[in-house]
Amino acid sequence: MSEWPFLAWSPDDAAAAVYDVTVDGTWEQLVDFYAGGAPSAPLERIVALAREHGVRSLVVEQRHLDADWRSEHAAFHGRLFRRHPSVTHRWHLFTGEVDPADVTALDPSSYRGYTTLRPLPATPVGPTMITPPPGLDGGVRCEATERVSLFGTALTVRGMPFLSQDAEYLRCAHATLWMALRHAHLAHGVPRRLTAEVHDAALGGVIVGRQVPSEGLSVQQMMAGATRLGLSPGLVHLPGTRAEDDEAGMLTLGGILCRYVNSQAPPVVISRTHAWVVVGYRRVSPEPGAGVRLWRHDDARGPYLEVADPFDEVDDAHRPWQTALVPLLPQVYVTAERAEAAGEHWFHGYLAQADPDEPVARADLTWRTYVTRSDEWLERLAERGLDASLVRLYRLTLMPEYVWVVEAVDRDARARGEPDVLGEAVLDSTASTHHEPLLSGLIALHVGRLAHRVGPDHGQRREVRIAAPGHYVTGRRGRT
Repeated sequence: MSEWPFLAWSPDDAAAAVYDVTVDGTWEQLVDFYAGGAPSAPLERIVALAREHGVRSLVVEQRHLDADWRSEHAAFHGRLFRRHPSVTHRWHLFTGEVDPADVTALDPSSYRGYTTLRPLPATPVGPTMITPPPGLDGGVRCEATERVSLFGTALTVRGMPFLSQDAEYLRCAHATLWMALRHAHLAHGVPRRLTAEVHDAALGGVIVGRQVPSEGLSVQQMMAGATRLGLSPGLVHLPGTRAEDDEAGMLTLGGILCRYVNSQAPPVVISRTHAWVVVGYRRVSPEPGAGVRLWRHDDARGPYLEVADPFDEVDDAHRPWQTALVPLLPQVYVTAERAEAAGEHWFHGYLAQADPDEPVARADLTWRTYVTRSDEWLERLAERGLDASLVRLYRLTLMPEYVWVVEAVDRDARARGEPDVLGEAVLDSTASTHHEPLLSGLIALHVGRLAHRVGPDHGQRREVRIAAPGHYVTGRRGRT
């Protein structure tokens, strides 16, 4: 691996350089420069994503002031004997042509995101935000929208934030926490946290080795760091083998992880030696029981990587999937597993007395569970195809800031790609978790011909009857 002289990082005072990456060898030359002639799996993956998107032009900010890198530089890299610049480069990806003679004439519709390059040849990839690959089209994704200003042009990119470790100050555990926190900032308004803050918040406690330079974090340090930085994380055991998964009931590996992807709470999966973030999933086929395919951000390998089989991983670092750290918000006390158990309980209570001619009584049901802001969920009602009386009932229901929604899903309708929801239980995300199954947590319920809501203070019940119940679309976010 070669390393460039300190002043070669910013060879002149030009604001940007423009590359036509359709010219043979251009991508390879860029990767060779930024990775110092050594392999860089995260950078190579970013180039592969750019090619999938049909990127034609690369605009490089040659002196980008990245707040995350500057925080790391002040805390660690700026203290080293060999100097590292305090500025980064930032690649901007465009599917259209950009005129090198006028870099201010940019087309926002052709923007596909950015990646920040640190002056570290061995580990160059810093904060990154790229549109998901075509393979995730139609899947469910953890993502948020970020606004970027480039030479006076406002650009937006929707995706899941990515960061690679630098292998000294930041390790994989720090990188995964940063990804979860940056997503929470963009998607949920949690305060922005810089990489040095993540590092410092996870210090102390049960340690696995030296803290600076870092030899990694324990699960306890990860939990403590996430809590100190504004989340309310939980820890869920994952089945380690396919046999355990087959016997897990509602605690299957896919079931657990998909509930949190549904909720825009990207779960951090932890193996014996590594950690990564699950960022999306899609069904393997429309057939009932076909299962799902997962995608992950792996800081050592790159963003948006498809997982062939969690129980038959090729890389030792990914074996086995032991636990998932779920980055819930402080306003959400109830876990997805408790919410789904409660919703299923309320559904079965109605189904036991439902008329046999109702669609919900005849359907092969499964459950879709997610947490959401109640105001955003209410605002989406009109576009989901619900009965007008049900929409009015929901809109006049008193709700906390966040609610769990458990949808009764018709498997056959889902397999046909049609609206598949036949009912839903709306649950208080702050309900007491000491009562099973959240007996005081039901806010509203719709199943078949009946819908009702319960007031929080006086327990007043309001019912509506639906003459012709049918299917409607999910209220879950994150599917495109």
